Amino acid sequence: MTTHAKQFNDAMGRINPGDDAAHAQQAHTEVSEALKADPKLKDLDISPILIGSYKRQVSIRRVKDVDVFARLKKATASTRPGDIMDHVAVVLEDTFPDRVERQHRSFKVDFPDFDLSVDVVIARPCVKHPEEHWQIPEKIEEDGNARWVETHPDRMTELTTEANKTYLLNADDAKSGAYVRVVKLVRQVRRTWGDDQPGGYYFEVLTWHAFQDLQPEESTLAGYLTVVLRHIADHLPDYESDGPVDPTLDGKTIKSKATPEQVRQAAKRMAEAADLAE
Repeated sequence: MTTHAKQFNDAMGRINPGDDAAHAQQAHTEVSEALKADPKLKDLDISPILIGSYKRQVSIRRVKDVDVFARLKKATASTRPGDIMDHVAVVLEDTFPDRVERQHRSFKVDFPDFDLSVDVVIARPCVKHPEEHWQIPEKIEEDGNARWVETHPDRMTELTTEANKTYLLNADDAKSGAYVRVVKLVRQVRRTWGDDQPGGYYFEVLTWHAFQDLQPEESTLAGYLTVVLRHIADHLPDYESDGPVDPTLDGKTIKSKATPEQVRQAAKRMAEAADLAE
């Protein structure tokens, strides 16, 4: 079997973030410092951390957005999501005038000089699991009010690290992790081969499930990518109504803006990609 080792190495070089990685670092630092400087947020013991694909090192060029998870460690059950969102809106707008967009569960801060944005998510300790889970505001469509909903973003980072240590290109080289590289390649296939929906994180979760289900023991990126693409193509039709199981929260599934037709189209395109890979 031809595995095209040089071509895959060249491909990884082309899709890995370049200068945009440094810009992402600067942007999230500026936003984090603005939040930590506010007296009210400081009293709530704000502790922003980086999450998302950039933190997990599975971003591909170009990095278009960075996720900042602003944990309010001293927030309690009495902290109202609408009130804290209103306050954060003022803080961010004061620091980044005319560059802040309020969204259903976050704030988008534009950095036009870098051609990227920072998504700020406010979080409080989860009432049921305060030691490990968090809750974030989410606007409910029916009445337009915000509610606290459970999340555990650090868990995906942990799972990514574990998988990258488990699935290697060379069993004798602990630094030859294949998982992160395959996630990047799958994201690139989705970006160039599919439509906008389902999104990149959705396909990252599909990739994680493929590794868990298949337990592949390949020795090349070509081998790993081929079996993973086939698994994704075969299982995508199962998710027309509900997304894949959320590996970070028990009993939850991954939400997506994708319509059933978009999921079917994605399955078709991934099947074509898998055919080509094979």
